[in-house]
Amino acid sequence: MRPLTRALRRETCAHEAGHAVAFALAGVPVLRLAVAPEGAERWRTDIRTGRCCTDLWGLCEKADLVFPRPFMRWLGSEGVLHPDGRGFEEIVDTPLGQAQLGGFAPAQRRDIRAHIVGLLGGPVATCLFNGDAAALHTLAELDDVARAARLGRFLCAPDALPTCFALTAQVLRQEDIWERVMQLADRLEQHGELRANLRSLLPPALPGWLDDD
Repeated sequence: MRPLTRALRRETCAHEAGHAVAFALAGVPVLRLAVAPEGAERWRTDIRTGRCCTDLWGLCEKADLVFPRPFMRWLGSEGVLHPDGRGFEEIVDTPLGQAQLGGFAPAQRRDIRAHIVGLLGGPVATCLFNGDAAALHTLAELDDVARAARLGRFLCAPDALPTCFALTAQVLRQEDIWERVMQLADRLEQHGELRANLRSLLPPALPGWLDDD
């Protein structure tokens, strides 16, 4: 990893703030934001599960996505319930897997979309911060986008990821929302970590934003 310059740290703050604001707008609780100190050559930080995160310059820690218990039991019975998620793609593409996903309630599908837009909020904010066009095809190799794409598989809709990306880009481009992103980035840049009173720095959830049509 390249050393964390002042400019790169500022960009990282915008990225993490974009995640946090998108998650908040989608109704996902954000628990902590953190960024490495300027000049760092490596950084590690612990999260509430006890796992240590490395190879990153910033972190947006949010509430976990909870899948329905019958679906989790089914994944476990098929031998693909692993911490890294390996193997589930082949299983969910089976007829039984598609039937399981088709049984998700609208609220569960909305929760999945909420986590997808939160993941996409970081890359979109980075593009907007740098004055670049926020286009999904140019960001496909990023880890945040790859994780969002994997979640999109659970929605059984080929346009799930591009739809969520368009919604994320549209909302973050709004002047008042982008102002919230940059205000949060400023605070993160100044303090290095935000945890206490973080909720007061985030916008309220947008009612109906991610509901099924």
